[in-house]
Amino acid sequence: MNYDFIIIGQGLAGSLLAWRLIERQQKVLVMDDRRRTASSMVAAGMVNPMAGMRFNCHPRMDDWLNAAMVFYQSLERFSGKRYWHPLNMQRLFRSREQRRFYTRRLDEKICQRYLGPELDQTDVPNLVQAPYGGFWQYQTGYVDIPSLLLDIGHWLTQRKALLEQVCDYQQIKLSDRHVSYGDIRAKFLIFCEGYRMQANPWFKALPLQPDKGEILTLTSNENLCKTIINSAHWLVPLRNGDYRFGATHQHQGIDNQPTRQGEKDLRQGLDALLTSSEGLRIKSHLAGVRPATRDRHPFIGVHATHWRLGLFNGFGARGALTIPWYSQRLVNYWLDSVDLPAEANIERCI
Repeated sequence: MNYDFIIIGQGLAGSLLAWRLIERQQKVLVMDDRRRTASSMVAAGMVNPMAGMRFNCHPRMDDWLNAAMVFYQSLERFSGKRYWHPLNMQRLFRSREQRRFYTRRLDEKICQRYLGPELDQTDVPNLVQAPYGGFWQYQTGYVDIPSLLLDIGHWLTQRKALLEQVCDYQQIKLSDRHVSYGDIRAKFLIFCEGYRMQANPWFKALPLQPDKGEILTLTSNENLCKTIINSAHWLVPLRNGDYRFGATHQHQGIDNQPTRQGEKDLRQGLDALLTSSEGLRIKSHLAGVRPATRDRHPFIGVHATHWRLGLFNGFGARGALTIPWYSQRLVNYWLDSVDLPAEANIERCI
């Protein structure tokens, strides 16, 4: 049982990395715990080029977005299914003062393809409260990550490239010639474990900052919106007529279980966003843990001492947008000796 790469974790990071490596004719084995702890399975998959209160746009945004669109569309052609759902976004100002950040971004070239005009009153859905106004944002949407992961999981199973079991670190043995897990051998092993990295004996010292988030899936008798609404919380209309609403942020008591407090906070957010919740019903309440980092850049690279161990993690809430681009960078590093992007290389933390 010899492989080129063993990948630990079949969340979005591990799945897309495995796909990239197999495209390059590498023999890959993915080990996963049936996605029981994968935050990707409950993630909204939002693609939003302008993040935060100040509508910041990263210098690599064009590269990230172009790579994501090409990658998801190639998966759609392969499977015959649809994963990428483009939807314009209505960004609502949370205060009168916040409008000044929008005005500043209008003058920045990197932001101009994503910024639209300010909203007028007829743009805002009837049930949505927008006391301070807002603006249109483009190149946004969401990725149906759960469906994508299930399909990639089936594809890996058909290739006999998926081993469904919990990774036991004590079974990982290192030598100059290979890395082994029981009777399985590979040239390299890459961890894509999400927030479980905190228990990883080789990489747990890196400054991961897990961020628990809870979301609701809603049904409604009313048409709440046809575009993504993004304010203090976001509301996303799904293809099946349901809506997804989120999300909370919690840095203590990290697990993947929904809580009463989380539901309470989300209900309060709904009350603040909508003029009425009559006819609204909660269909599901889910929780996951975003593998965020302190500096908001991912963790990519190899262990300083054990060079056969790699890491591909820490994508936080932007995984659907950034993983396609960074997965190609990591494959180029392993197979073509191309340097990793400095902002993501784990050497920055040493």
